[in-house]
Amino acid sequence: MSDEPVPMPEPSVPLHIDQLLEQRSVAAGVEALARRNQHHLADMDDAEREDARVLWSEMVAEILGAVRDALGGRVDRDGPGRAVIVLSDHPQEPGEVQAEAIFSPQIEEVPGEGGETQVVATFAQVLGMQVADLLPQLAEQMASDVQEGEDGPELPAR
Repeated sequence: MSDEPVPMPEPSVPLHIDQLLEQRSVAAGVEALARRNQHHLADMDDAEREDARVLWSEMVAEILGAVRDALGGRVDRDGPGRAVIVLSDHPQEPGEVQAEAIFSPQIEEVPGEGGETQVVATFAQVLGMQVADLLPQLAEQMASDVQEGEDGPELPAR
């Protein structure tokens, strides 16, 4: 057995580590699970199939998160928080954009005083949630601008 390292093929497309958690990555994992478990899906009703897809989506996201952590994307649970907003062109709907917010460490909901639920998050995560909440309005405004013949918002020159 040789002591030389196994050569690694160079990736054909640069990949940012947070792309592992994009919606399309999770969807690809869910589809792989669906293909692998198609005989079980065939025995389920629509509600059970949807429950399975939701569960698989959570499982795939957790697995891909662990892979991301192993590849160097780990965020110390007690360290600074992170909010990553991923915008992707919708693969089947031209002109549509998919948005996903990824928080690390995960945002937690805990019972608060008076029975109200409180969110435990860092400042970056709270700002990320606020930006994510504004995205549908921005997308709607951009779509309206494009329909009116405008190119959308002006970006400052670099």
